[in-house]
Amino acid sequence: MNTNIYNEIEQFLEREIVPRYDAFDAAHRREHVHYVMQESQHLAQHYPTADRTILLVAAAYHDLGLEVGRKVHHTESARIIREDRRLLRWFTPEQIETIAQAAEDHRASSDHEPRSIYGRIIAEADRQIDADTIVRRTIQFSLKHYPGINREQNYERFVQHMTEKYADGGYLKLWIPESDNARRLSQFRALLKDPIATREIFDKIYDKLIKQNSDMTSILKPGKPVALCSDHAGYATKQAVINYLKENNIDYKDFGTYSEESCDYPDYAHPCALAVESGEYYPGIAVCGSGEGINITLNKHQGIRSALCWIPEIARLARLHNDANVLAMPGRFVSDQEAIEMVKTFLSTPFEGGRHQKRVDKIPVK
Repeated sequence: MNTNIYNEIEQFLEREIVPRYDAFDAAHRREHVHYVMQESQHLAQHYPTADRTILLVAAAYHDLGLEVGRKVHHTESARIIREDRRLLRWFTPEQIETIAQAAEDHRASSDHEPRSIYGRIIAEADRQIDADTIVRRTIQFSLKHYPGINREQNYERFVQHMTEKYADGGYLKLWIPESDNARRLSQFRALLKDPIATREIFDKIYDKLIKQNSDMTSILKPGKPVALCSDHAGYATKQAVINYLKENNIDYKDFGTYSEESCDYPDYAHPCALAVESGEYYPGIAVCGSGEGINITLNKHQGIRSALCWIPEIARLARLHNDANVLAMPGRFVSDQEAIEMVKTFLSTPFEGGRHQKRVDKIPVK
């Protein structure tokens, strides 16, 4: 394996592909794609003839089809790979077809066997068989897509899904004998055979997720993810905010930057502002070194009211009195915890309206 080419491909994936996962549901964001990428490389150790770069790319692209729809995401992922001509820089058309098939086969089950060792490895790497992870993701999916169902209905749906996929006779099939998944699946199946233990782990995680959701009187709007942006100086703070949003099952999209490599804040502030201005995302959170540059850029947009904040009280007043729709923060002058406290305050403070409404109405240039 050529280490330089591997590193070049890895940098491309981290810059161009992995950030697209930020727009997906809580179970399919960066944490998940990084896990599949790392696990596929780990499993490849057992297959010396397997091309590590083919596996790396297939793993990185395997869920991109979620941009189109969940039911068809595996076939759409394959289509995206076949149509991405940038891959011709490193791979032949035949190799790209192998990558596409491996990504498509990641959903392989008992009635559809992967077509190559690459598909087997990606399918196996995609199986995060951990009781807490499986239960949490299943509940998160229900809370997001079936918000009207109560606890008992949620539990019924949970049991049905566990029976269909993970229990003895379920459609989940493992493909790589060297994987540790077989042992973990056996342990999980033993848990599912104990209805009391199954209900206990469901209630524990369900209560935790419900508490997280209810702790915040939120300004968030259904179906509208939070828009994020930063420059290199604000990147680390933005990552802390992303972790907070993930932990609280809050949808978001990161408009960049995606590393601490030096960059220009307007390149990311403008797309973020346009996203909030369009109404497709709400609210926005932006970070640069001082907070000033990114805040000034955001406020060049007529529909943006970006507030530069450095303590929670300023964030609270920006929402309460100014109906701010973007929170801007100085990454070099606040700790991660201080930034998270401002985010909490900003997202939980409604606009007071009243005498403040007429003032906000006068802000745009007529």
